[in-house]
Order: sequence, then C-alpha cells, then structure tokens
Amino acid sequence: MRIGALFIVLLGCGRADTAAAPSGPPPVPVKVSTLVAKPLDRVLVATGTVETVESAEIRPEIQGLVEEVLFQDGAVVKKGDPLIRLRPQDARASVLDAQARAQLAKVDLERARTLFDRGDVAQAELDRAVAADSLAKATLDRAEETLRRTTVSAPFDGVVGKREVSPGELIDPTHTITRIESLSRLVVDVAFAESDLGRLATGQAGEVTAEALPGETFRGRVSYVATRVREDTRTVDVRVAIDDPSMRLRPGLTALARIVTSHVDDAILVPSQAIVRSDAGPAVYVAAGDPDKPTAELRPIKPGERTSADVEVESGLAVGDRVIIEGLARLKPGAPVAVEAPAESAGATAERTP
Repeated sequence: MRIGALFIVLLGCGRADTAAAPSGPPPVPVKVSTLVAKPLDRVLVATGTVETVESAEIRPEIQGLVEEVLFQDGAVVKKGDPLIRLRPQDARASVLDAQARAQLAKVDLERARTLFDRGDVAQAELDRAVAADSLAKATLDRAEETLRRTTVSAPFDGVVGKREVSPGELIDPTHTITRIESLSRLVVDVAFAESDLGRLATGQAGEVTAEALPGETFRGRVSYVATRVREDTRTVDVRVAIDDPSMRLRPGLTALARIVTSHVDDAILVPSQAIVRSDAGPAVYVAAGDPDKPTAELRPIKPGERTSADVEVESGLAVGDRVIIEGLARLKPGAPVAVEAPAESAGATAERTP
C-alpha cells in the first residue's frame, strides 16, 4: 500500500510539472522601426555633360596682317574687349579717301540743287548728283566698317582659350584666333526615360555635382524640357541651367544632375532591408497585436520612391506601425516576437535614375 501511494504521489508531481512547462516556440528577438511621417523630396538623377550656352570660335572678318595680340591664354574678358589688331594703315587710307569723295559729292549735290532751283539744270542732272552723294556715303560707311574690323573684339563676356595667332602673321576669315566660352552660363544636358516626362517641368530646382570637384555642389534649375521623345532611345532631353558665379565648372566635365520633381510633407518611409518578398509581392513584417506579446504580421505594401537607405510606402502601412528591421530570417507570419530596441526610420530624399 505504501509503495502504491508513493507511486501515485510521484505521478501527480510529474503531471504538474508538465502542465507548468511553456507551450509553443519562444519569441524571436527582433528590432523595429516605429513609422513617423517625414518630408520627402522626390528626385530624378541622371548623368550628363557640362556645356556652355555661349561658345564661339573667334575669327577675323577680313584679311590682314596681325599687328598686335591683346589677350593672354585663358584670360577672362568682357564683351567688346579687343583681342587682336590687324595692320590698319590701308583701311585708314581708304577711310580718308572715302571721306574726301563724300565731301566732294556733297558739294556737287548742293550746287546741283541751287542750279535746279534757278532752272539752270534739268531734273536728270540733279538725280545724278543725288545718286553720286548716296554712293559716296555708302563707300565711306564701308571703309569705316573695314577699319573697325581691323580690331577683333570679344563678342560676349567669357574666358578665352589659347591663342592661335602671332604678330606678323597674315590671316583671313578662315583662320581661328582663339575660342571664347561663357563660363558664367553653363548647362548640363541629360536624358530621362519617357515614363518620367510627366514629372518634369521647367523651373524645377536641381543640383549638379562633378567628380572632378569633390565636395562641391552647384545649384541649378530646369531651363528646358524637350517637347518630343527621342524615338531611338525612348528618352526625353532635359537641360539644367547652372548657377556658378565662381566659374569652377568647365565645359566637357561629366556631371550628375539631381532634379527635385515634387515634395511630400508626410511620406511614410521604411528601411529598405525591412522589405521581403511574399506571394502578394513586396511586404514587411510588423510587430502587431498585444504590445506586451506582439506577433509578426506579414503586411503587403505598395512601394513608391526609393532613397539611398529607405523606400517610400504608398499603401499598406500607417504612422505608428512598428516595422521589423532585424531578425527577419527566423520570422514566419504569426510568430511571437520580442522587441529588443526601437529605432527611427531615416531618409528624406527619393532618387530615381533613368
């Protein structure tokens, strides 16, 4: 009897221990990001080449002997600054000759008018005097213009290149003196996919950076959006005008243009590492249910713009949701989770490259 009673007591203790043991898998340790609404700039990014709006090869308008070169290689010049002077003696002589002929024609015209008023000459004689006066004035204008062209001047403010002429050299309109470029008016020409056309408009703000100038950012603005999509590449051409008073950028540099196409004050962003694939498409795990005993809920989402670290969520999540960002490998829908430490989501600029 005593042995039987002892067996019953031990059996009861074993049942009590079994009932006290925990049931189900242990909670998976995770970290979460509690979602908050944040401002977001939606940005398009493309690589292009820095170009100048005003660029010209400088050539003489007439043939002549170079008498003086008035600029240095790479000099900053203003519109109207003289660059070279050709030998002017022949042109000056032509002006003096034309002035004398014009003065004589003027005297002949005045005499013909006096005689015509007195009836001493016919109308034809007066007409010839008028024509001769007009021809003499035209010849004088042409001679003065030729003299003016013996000085070659800068057509606009800019920076000249290296000089291609020397004093004593005979040049003509086929000879390049130098090139001048306006570094204060630069642009970057880029191309975007045709699907981005609806997001682009003139006047949008942008930024330009170049690998050749690390750490420097130049402000810009969209000055042109093509009205026609290129049929061969299915892209649309866009021009970004650059504000560069320092004139640090140079034509020909490869540059990255970032165009802000829109702004959202209350975007919902999740860290990109939180997004997983599901049968319904992109999804995230959310620590849902009882705050003290949360479980992993697989939530399908509609992603939007992508930043360097985050993804905008257009639908599927709300402010205050706790998105799981670490411990995802061991998660299954409905699994209990133990939240270790909250973290804030980051990111404020969405970028899309063509």
